[in-house]
Amino acid sequence: MSKTGQQLADDNTDSGGDDRDLDHIYRDEAPWLVRYFRRRLGNVEDAQDMTQETMLRYMRAPPTTRVTTPQAYLRRIASNLLINRSEHSSTKLAQHSVPLLEGLDIETDFDQHRELASREELAEWEAILHELTPRTLEVFLLSRVDGFTYKEIAKRLGMTTFGVNKHMVKAIAHINRSRRGK
Repeated sequence: MSKTGQQLADDNTDSGGDDRDLDHIYRDEAPWLVRYFRRRLGNVEDAQDMTQETMLRYMRAPPTTRVTTPQAYLRRIASNLLINRSEHSSTKLAQHSVPLLEGLDIETDFDQHRELASREELAEWEAILHELTPRTLEVFLLSRVDGFTYKEIAKRLGMTTFGVNKHMVKAIAHINRSRRGK
């Protein structure tokens, strides 16, 4: 459940700042942050959680950090949270994934219904992936099929890791929207 700026300030008494300023910043920036995260993550609950985390990190900034434009600082925190989430999700997925070739040598009885369903699902996935731009598709396949890290993809394609992450976020958001629309 999402908290207000005052509740977050109460939870973090070490902030050293004026609670009214934090509440004001929260009221002004939280709606934008929720919209920002919702567009990128696709659901309100995650967007609210990420907004709360952004505000907590803002309040926990060391007193030596001078923040002259809170909005810009919050946007940088939000952007970094998305990057961290994306990299963590990619790693987590890789840990739980099974190589495609594993299990292909197991003999089973032919099931035409399963074969037809598999072909239809493959066609759906191909259609979804081919809606991506060529560069985004290339980045996505290098990451998810070939298992390259973002740094390796960046080096291979002459891009920055931020650029690779941007393409991955676009690909994943597109896939989520397409699969949800089924």
